[in-house]
Amino acid sequence: MLFHSYSGWLATLLTQGRPPALVMFHGVEPLYHRELRAEMRRSGGRLSWRYRLLQEILMPLFLRIACRTAVGVVCLNRAEADYLKAKGWASNLNAYVLAHGVPPEFFVSARARRPVQTLLFVGQWLPMKGIRYLKAAATTLLRADASLRLVCAGTLTGEYQVQSEFPLEVRQQVRVLPRVNQTVLAELYRDADVFIFPSLYEGFSRAIVEAMASRLPIVCTQVGVAGDALRHEQSALIVPKHDADALVTAVHRLRSNPDLSQRLADAAADVARDYTLAGVYQRTMALVINQVRRAQ
Repeated sequence: MLFHSYSGWLATLLTQGRPPALVMFHGVEPLYHRELRAEMRRSGGRLSWRYRLLQEILMPLFLRIACRTAVGVVCLNRAEADYLKAKGWASNLNAYVLAHGVPPEFFVSARARRPVQTLLFVGQWLPMKGIRYLKAAATTLLRADASLRLVCAGTLTGEYQVQSEFPLEVRQQVRVLPRVNQTVLAELYRDADVFIFPSLYEGFSRAIVEAMASRLPIVCTQVGVAGDALRHEQSALIVPKHDADALVTAVHRLRSNPDLSQRLADAAADVARDYTLAGVYQRTMALVINQVRRAQ
């Protein structure tokens, strides 16, 4: 059995490993909850007791049982796999890291040098995407330069609502596309000059790899695939979480240093070759086949 859901984890409890199960995580919930709880404290928000009961009591129980009864546990990044091993829920023998793939239309062979005028953010308009810090940083940058603009794509929140969260004087510099198809999204990456991504937690973040494949210089936090694939000052500018000033400083560096921007973008594009759909598909099938053979 191959599981991606809560019902799959419950099934491993009820069946006690028969038939054998391979559990694949798309983000380890206790780690997400830890970051969400910290962000709520910073912003003065509160989590419901029901949500805390689920995430702090029940979810660790479900995950421990699922991992210990599965023949293999697959995570999207190394930090999550290390967390499961540290908890004793998985081991070096059955914990694997397997990333997502990016379609070929996002890969570009070259990008012409040009002034930095368009910042791109791709993600839902949610606190855990770091939008509080994105808004603060973007406001500072847009106020300082009327030619600069911010594009927010895939927000799943309406244009008016997102723009209304920015000061009135910069709203016209903020473009919002709540939903975009893959073709349009690939064009947005090609048209942008810097990818900015202040997320607080990611299991993977395909958006980061899409930016890498598109040869965009990247400013991001060390979340998801960024922790495995990107290196600060080598292939991206990685900033601390919860730090709008660091985002501003990083963007200023890229705007004032075209050589740095190109070097980072080219290095990230080289790494992105490991995340093609074809390559990830081959690795996934090889892992599944190997787990089936082990269970026989």
